[in-house]
Amino acid sequence: MVSLPFLKKNNKTAVGTERADGKAIIEMRDVQKLYKTAVGDYPALRGIDLNINAGEFVSVIGKSGSGKTTLINMITGIDRPTSGEVFVNNTAVHTLNESQMARWRGKNLGIVFQFFQLLPMISVVENIMLPMDFCNSYPMSEREKRSLHLLDLVGLADHAYKLPSALSGG
Repeated sequence: MVSLPFLKKNNKTAVGTERADGKAIIEMRDVQKLYKTAVGDYPALRGIDLNINAGEFVSVIGKSGSGKTTLINMITGIDRPTSGEVFVNNTAVHTLNESQMARWRGKNLGIVFQFFQLLPMISVVENIMLPMDFCNSYPMSEREKRSLHLLDLVGLADHAYKLPSALSGG
């Protein structure tokens, strides 16, 4: 059962800057997620309606098992709802197949996982360049410069050529 404090069924109120077309940049409509278990279905999300506008800062908080990770996984396309709809910047994320989803994520999202999701045998900068190669989003000659710029934005440029194992988990 979901007990995320900021989510309320049918609460479509949102603050922040709206897009030019007036629609939320992230929209969830009656999202349900059931996990099948040996003892029956476990409802992780029930009837989630959510709008987040451009420029809005939202924290997802709640007790262990309340559906925080499941909610984020719906928005990022890592998981799919049992029912309901998920839109991110007008893309119906819930309808994309795996290949489309991989391309969409590579061009539209940056996900920072709680635990490292980096390839251990290549440098940090090469790990950042990898999605650019997969999605062909930057010319080959610009990828390293772009990756170094992104690392600089988060204060990690000094670690660009280190292996992920040389970085602190914090």
